[in-house]
Amino acid sequence: MNRSTDRILTTHVGSLIRPPALLDHLRARQSGKGFDEAAYRRCLTDSVAEVVRAQAKAGIDVVSDGEFGKSISWSQYVLERLSGFERRPIKDTNPWARGADRTKFAEFYAELDARETPATQSESVCVGPIEYTDLTEVRRDIENFKAALKAAKV
Repeated sequence: MNRSTDRILTTHVGSLIRPPALLDHLRARQSGKGFDEAAYRRCLTDSVAEVVRAQAKAGIDVVSDGEFGKSISWSQYVLERLSGFERRPIKDTNPWARGADRTKFAEFYAELDARETPATQSESVCVGPIEYTDLTEVRRDIENFKAALKAAKV
């Protein structure tokens, strides 16, 4: 663990903006249509390495993998890796189209919404016990992050 008595260490919380090539793979994967799994894995590994290098270059003390292995969003991550959840179509207004931030920063969200359709077209509902279903992708994320950390010497 990094510690400092001389200054406040820097880090950040949450996912970082995914590169366009990785987004293309993630959207293809999420659509359920065929996609190149090997190309996706290479792109993910390269994207994690690059985001770690960028954080190191910016002087971030405690870097992350940008949460790139978590697909499009945290909710998608949950659906892919945990049991006990079910997808249901959004019946009324998109639940992500409301909230205090959307009111306070209406111009930003209007511009964002004009550029992209919502990545999520369904709601996730907890319907049973929650357990990891497969640790393969968790292990992959750990391996990608360790390799990126080693290469960036952070």
